[in-house]
Amino acid sequence: MTSRTSAALTATAVLLMVTACGPSPGSSSVPSVDLGTWAADILPAVAEGGFSIAGSTGTDGSRATGSTTDVEPGWYAVTMACAPADPGADADGSSGRISLRGEHGSYGEGDCAGSPVTTTVQLGSSDDSTPETITVAAEAEGYEAFWGVSAAPTTAPE
Repeated sequence: MTSRTSAALTATAVLLMVTACGPSPGSSSVPSVDLGTWAADILPAVAEGGFSIAGSTGTDGSRATGSTTDVEPGWYAVTMACAPADPGADADGSSGRISLRGEHGSYGEGDCAGSPVTTTVQLGSSDDSTPETITVAAEAEGYEAFWGVSAAPTTAPE
């Protein structure tokens, strides 16, 4: 009886030691993030007269696009970001890209580096007051990526 009790106590102690330490070092405990949460955390809130577009590439990184219409010509503070959808994914050395285009040409592009980049850009033509459609395109090689653009009207840089 004593050996059975001793064995049970030893087994219980070992079980408690293993579970008290949490997951094993090789296990993944990185929380998943949905697109809406990622965009809200990364992109500035949409200001009056501005716009925001967010989406994700295919799980294999295939190209994805999104657009918004009736963007008034003028100067905008534009924030662009692109990052792996899985926070634990290793996208080092990948060729992920995000670009912003309109009917008057390219307004900028960059790598899927994860950190947002903000710059001042003139969208549309100063000679044409017609609103235009702005399109965002993103792709990543071998992994799903979240991407987003937010723009707010601003003044021209000096």
